[in-house]
Amino acid sequence: MRKKIVVIFVAMLLIGTVLPVSGRIIFFDNEKTEINLEDNSLASDNTKLKWMMAGEGLRCLRSYWLHVPPSYDGSTEVPLVIMLHGASGFSFSYPFYFFRSCFMEGYTEFSQKADEEGFILLYPNAKLIFEFRVFAFNPGWLPASYLDNIDDIGFLRDLIDKMIDEYNINQSRIYVTGLSSGGYMSYSAGAYLSDIIAAIAPVAGAIGGRDTEDEPFYYCPIPDNPVSVIAFHGTNDSLVPYYGSSIDVSVNESISFWVEHNGCEPVPDVNISDSGIIETRKYFNGDEGTEVFLYSTIGGEHWWPGNPLNSAPGAQWLIDTIQEISATDLIWDFFENHPKQ
Repeated sequence: MRKKIVVIFVAMLLIGTVLPVSGRIIFFDNEKTEINLEDNSLASDNTKLKWMMAGEGLRCLRSYWLHVPPSYDGSTEVPLVIMLHGASGFSFSYPFYFFRSCFMEGYTEFSQKADEEGFILLYPNAKLIFEFRVFAFNPGWLPASYLDNIDDIGFLRDLIDKMIDEYNINQSRIYVTGLSSGGYMSYSAGAYLSDIIAAIAPVAGAIGGRDTEDEPFYYCPIPDNPVSVIAFHGTNDSLVPYYGSSIDVSVNESISFWVEHNGCEPVPDVNISDSGIIETRKYFNGDEGTEVFLYSTIGGEHWWPGNPLNSAPGAQWLIDTIQEISATDLIWDFFENHPKQ
């Protein structure tokens, strides 16, 4: 225990001294230790970088960005939305840059939506996976040694508990969304935390996979409770293939998993946009009012639909494809209409 305390203290000291901040470091009790860094020049004014102890793994010093809308005064219960980033590279030249930029905030414009609609928004940060020099989430079901001691499911549960303790959260309106690694984690959060999550919105994610072809496929556990799902995926996704691969689970399998376990009608309502670019499948009448929606962008890549940063040189048609819908708008509309019953 003493060694663990020393390691945590050294980590905090390094972060507090090397990270270029003007704010002060605040220590709370031994169970919940938090560092409050006031200078967040790469985030919006009301988005702050926070630290806490969370999860069961050894690497339990965690960070997250907290966005509280200006309208929040604590008098009324508000929804809570958790936004999970995709895998982000690590550079020894700029070792702390990951903690100086809430890049999903600018990429999805979800903070603007939070200010408009009045919900509290969290952007949790993944741990560094040393073997690959990347920040990525542990979805919980992949038994890989490089994920040892990273308890992201425990982190999310502790983080939700912390928000409920500190803010007036509507506990029937807790939602999770994310892109890529965050999309995988969104599916996992819905499965592992189905007792508290009302709906999830994975973008370019899957319910399972494996590291090598010599392994069996691993999957999310069967959820104990129904959870509504709205998913987005491009048919030309080069990182998480839409139709699956030798190591990736397909979109159809991911959606079927939730349709079955939510008890939705197996035959969806299908709509194709006038352009032929957006195919929508909607599965209705699930248990406890749950539904499962899938938005497929025909020709779409590994992107967040509707964001102007999706542009790619020489691929103007992809820009047009991805701009036809806004994932941010559709996700919030879906969340708003799917509280936990």
